[in-house]
Amino acid sequence: MSQERVYRNQVLEIEPTGIERVGDDQRHGNPRHLFGVWFSANAEIATWMVGLIITASYGTDLRSAAAGILLGNLAGFAVLGALATMGPRFGVPQMVAGRLAFGRGGNVAPATLSFLAGVGWFAINTVFGAYALQTIAGWPYLVALGVMLALQIVIAVYGYNFIHLFERASVVLLALGFLTLGVVTFSHVHWNAPFNPFAPAAGGGALAGFIFATALSFSYALGWVPCASDYSRYLPRTTSARAVWSYSFLGCVVSCVVLEIMGAATATAVAHGSSLTNMLPTQAVFALLSSGWVAKLVLFAIVLGTLTANCMNLYSGALAALVAFNIRVKRAAAALAVGVLGALLATGGAVWSDTATYYTNFLLLLSYWASPWAAVVLVDLWMRGSAQADPERVPSWRAGTVAWIAGLLASVPFWNQAWYVGPIAHACPQLGDVSYYVGFVVAGALTALLRRAEKVKFA
Repeated sequence: MSQERVYRNQVLEIEPTGIERVGDDQRHGNPRHLFGVWFSANAEIATWMVGLIITASYGTDLRSAAAGILLGNLAGFAVLGALATMGPRFGVPQMVAGRLAFGRGGNVAPATLSFLAGVGWFAINTVFGAYALQTIAGWPYLVALGVMLALQIVIAVYGYNFIHLFERASVVLLALGFLTLGVVTFSHVHWNAPFNPFAPAAGGGALAGFIFATALSFSYALGWVPCASDYSRYLPRTTSARAVWSYSFLGCVVSCVVLEIMGAATATAVAHGSSLTNMLPTQAVFALLSSGWVAKLVLFAIVLGTLTANCMNLYSGALAALVAFNIRVKRAAAALAVGVLGALLATGGAVWSDTATYYTNFLLLLSYWASPWAAVVLVDLWMRGSAQADPERVPSWRAGTVAWIAGLLASVPFWNQAWYVGPIAHACPQLGDVSYYVGFVVAGALTALLRRAEKVKFA
């Protein structure tokens, strides 16, 4: 019996499959499992930090923050759900499926960026978890960091089945921990808290605050889109696309909307909330819960949430690296290499004020390339309908590459973040950052036009 046939649904076997198509004899699972996978992946402190940054840094009033968070998450995760349906249909990781829209050569740049995003998310989330573990155990930062790294790498090396089981098993503990934080937060929240013009990044006024709320939550959602089908590709080919979309969408939206609004509310529940972005995440938790057993429970949830998110960041980052660099190494070895690279970046997280700034900018930068990329893949998927396709048998270049570049360039004048402010964003600060909308619409529309004119069949 071959190694591939032995794996199937084995949890304690290291996954032998890399970026190649999953054979029908390997397919297994139920789409309802995707709810637990995506819920746990997003029930983490980095999600909570998105909401905190919206109110504490941008001064957004809480009602506008909640509305922007809801809008951004609904839009972003609707796209993720749609791309997750490519898993059962094509049986390949998301960055391999992207070849259908971009071609093999055109797909290299998005795959490289997806790999870098995976490394970035891995490093950032590890910093959050290491702070929590440091507080619980009393270890030095680098010791706590080393323990977090080791646990995450082991899970990612084992691969798909182990990740699925770990994510689903973590749902209850994560829900309990963050529910505890939520009860305390919302008991002190001030829903009528107005826009804070004295917040560190409050330029542009109340409207800009709302738009930034939408931008950050949408950008966070798009951070998962380049790996949407990675966790559905073992499902049977006959799996309902509607079920895949629904469970993926709901798992993400439920955890993200609740946690991001909770984070936004924290700035109104704590005196001098705008200073929270300069605190360690553990200090912000203690500002709400003091340092008793309840705080320790929440910190444990933060540690667990780091593991659930980061094993997926590491796993998908390794798959993207294999696609981008066309290297013939085993997936487990690639996961280990990506983990080491992320570890090197995470060692710089001991200075929290710098980490918080980098996190905000990283979220915004992520949307700049991922938004037009998602539009290209989504429109291409919609236009091909039920046509069969093989991502391995595509030309070097397809129209999606041109549409993606055009969408990215069209968004540049609207960029509005610490490292660059585009001319339109500079002239109209009240718009906040709408670059992701512009890039998405331009790339999607151009993909539709070019694909209709393209003589190559949808194959």
